[in-house]
Order: sequence, then C-alpha cells, then structure tokens
Amino acid sequence: MKILVVGSGGRDHAIAWKFRTSPRVSRVYVAHGNAGIAGTAECVNLKTIEEMADFAEKERIDLTFVGPERPLSAGIADLFRSRGLPIIGPDRKASRLESSKCDAKVMMRELGIPVPEFENFSDPDKARDYIRSVGYPVVVKADGLAAGKGSLVCESVEQAEEAVRQIMEERIFGDAGQRVDIEKRLYGRELSFFCFTDGYTIVPMVAAQDYKRARENDQGKNTGGMGAYSPHPWLNDSLVETIMSKVAEPLINGVREKYDILYRGILYLGLMLVEREKEIIPYVLEINIRLGDPEAQVILPRLRTDLVDISEAILAGELKSIQPKWDPDYRVCLIATSGMTKGKRGWYKGYPDRYKIGLPIEGVDRIDQNCLVFHSGTEMDSSGRFVTTGGRVLCIVSSGSTLREARETALSEMEKVSFEGIYYRKDIGLE
Repeated sequence: MKILVVGSGGRDHAIAWKFRTSPRVSRVYVAHGNAGIAGTAECVNLKTIEEMADFAEKERIDLTFVGPERPLSAGIADLFRSRGLPIIGPDRKASRLESSKCDAKVMMRELGIPVPEFENFSDPDKARDYIRSVGYPVVVKADGLAAGKGSLVCESVEQAEEAVRQIMEERIFGDAGQRVDIEKRLYGRELSFFCFTDGYTIVPMVAAQDYKRARENDQGKNTGGMGAYSPHPWLNDSLVETIMSKVAEPLINGVREKYDILYRGILYLGLMLVEREKEIIPYVLEINIRLGDPEAQVILPRLRTDLVDISEAILAGELKSIQPKWDPDYRVCLIATSGMTKGKRGWYKGYPDRYKIGLPIEGVDRIDQNCLVFHSGTEMDSSGRFVTTGGRVLCIVSSGSTLREARETALSEMEKVSFEGIYYRKDIGLE
C-alpha cells in the first residue's frame, strides 16, 4: 500500500513512522513534512488540499491520513471523498467541533453533555460585562483555530478583561478572535481522551497526560503542548465507561441524529474530571478532531494493532470488528523548544512568544536508538545540519516498565541535544 500523511509536525512524524512499521505498507509520503520527517518518509511539497488530492490521484494513494486540524477544517475530507479517494478524518461540517469552540459548546449543551457554565460573545464590551457579573474565575477562549494556544486561563476579573482585549481587539490569534467562549474555570484532574470512530462505533484508545503550560509546575502561558506520557496513572475501566457513556457516545450519536453529522476519524476530548458527591463528572473543555500533539507521540508507539487495519475498518464502517491491542510499557515525550535568546534588537522571550529560528541543532545523532525522535520544526541548512524553524523543535520519546524509568531515560537523552536557547520542561512525568 501507498500512504499519504498530511502534516509537518511531531504528531505527523509519529503517524508516518507508525505507518512505516506496517508490513502492508510499501511507501509513505508526507505533505509537506520537515527535515526530520524526511528521514522516515518521502516528503512532497504540496501546500493546498487540491494539490494533495491531485497527487493522491496521480500516485494512486491507497490511504490518506490527516494529522492537523486546518486541512480538515478547510474540507480536505470532503474533497477527497468527492473524488473517491480514501481518507481518514472528519468532513468540514464535523470539523466545526474544533474550528468553533463557541458552536461546539452550544451543541454539547443541547445534547446534555457536561460542559462548564459558559456564554459566547462577539462584542468585547458585552464580554467584559459578563466577566464582571459572574463573580468567579473564567477561561477566555478564542472561537477559532489558534494552534492550541487560544485559551487564556484567568485568575481575576482584570486578567479576564485583558484576555478579551488581547483576543478580540488586539487579535493576537487573528480571525480566531472574532468571537470568544467565556467559561467558568473548573478545578479537578485534566485528561486527554482519544477514540477511533466510524460514526457509529466508538473505540477508546489509551489515554495520555499532556502538559500545556510553558513552564514547570504548570506555570506560564498555554502552548501547543510541552510533553506527555502514557499510560495515564489513574484512568481505570470504570472511568473509561463513565467518559464513554456521558461524553463520547452521546456526542457521536447526538451529532449524527440531531445535526446530521457523521463523524468519522479521530475524536480527541479534552476533559476536566470533577468529583461531586462521590461521583466523577467528565466536563468537556474542548473537542479536537484529530490526534493530539504531543499525545500522539506517546500513544502511537504503544499501539500494537496495525494502523492500516484500523483505518480500513473506519472507512468500511466496520470498526466494531477491531479491538486494538496496546503495549503496557510507559512512554514519555519531552519536547525541546526555542527558548530565550538574544537578538540584534533585544531578547526573544521564546516559545510560545517570539523566538529565533535558523539555529544549528547538535546531538540528535547521539540519541539512543531505543528512543524515538520526532521533529516538529526543523530543516536542513546548506551544510546538511538540522536547524530550527519553529517554536517546538523536536521531541524524544522514551519507554520503560515504570514511569520513572521512562522519564529518566528521556531526560538523560535530551541532555545530548543542544541549540542556542534550548528549553524543555524537566517535570514531565514527575507525578
């Protein structure tokens, strides 16, 4: 089989790597990839969804798997299916569950799915009036796609008002800030929960613990993710059943029956688990329409079942015939980011703020071969060296029979990597 993976980040590198492990796959292409991905698959310079569909037709691609949310929101699945090209990912209509936080919250409230108290606003003055009226801490979220950074967690009324100003008036997330979702800040245990679905059958994956904040001890701004580990320490069968019965099943069945949305592909639920009167309530903080980054980097290495078999079952509407098998060992992902560096006009604060690019990366070739290295923001310079091109640069994924063992391995291997301003959280997996 020939596979096309759409994406250019660490998650997409992990997806391409996973397909390469399949005995059924002869060739993997990635559009458009990066320098690290080029060591795993053949990168092709395709930027638009039309170019990708043309390529899939010309090369007779047997299966396309979409990593990021933007091409899905742009309708890549609709385009491919209109041409009879097999593709994994929800269509444009289903993609609204991620591309509009406001619409998604309204749908879930109407379906009776637990969500924080919220209101949506397109007028910044009305948003500020609401913040002053509620009397509790809130989270202010840009409605549209913001690369995982569009949620501003606020401690006070003043912080929340400033968040509205930045998102809606300063437009720090661009057009994603035309509307905001303002929701009550919940306190509990966060969980990233993933499922495969063909629109009828929903099959849970193993879960991962993600770390969104830029600094250790969960301080600093939200990022696209600074690291992750799997399996999750306190997710048991009972809790899986609670999440499936209260969230995943009502969502997939509800959007199909009420909104005529057949959701096929990957479902990612960002949950806050709150204990109320000895009952755990899984509140949905966000829905994503694809694998997470960096959760994919710790989940896919644990998947023993062929991803081709799972993908074909989704396409055929036969997911009920699949029971994925998982490696019980721990995986820990540490992400090296572009940190603070000095420029000609002062200091770059580093990811998720401004950062310098084009910095030579050393030591990747010295990483133990028992670890996996997935690239997010790298390219090759004229001398054949990896250099940085993004805020998240690369990640190391280690394994171990215990979380501590996997964590210590990841930290020791990351010490071999260097570039100016390198920063990574050293508390990933320190539970």
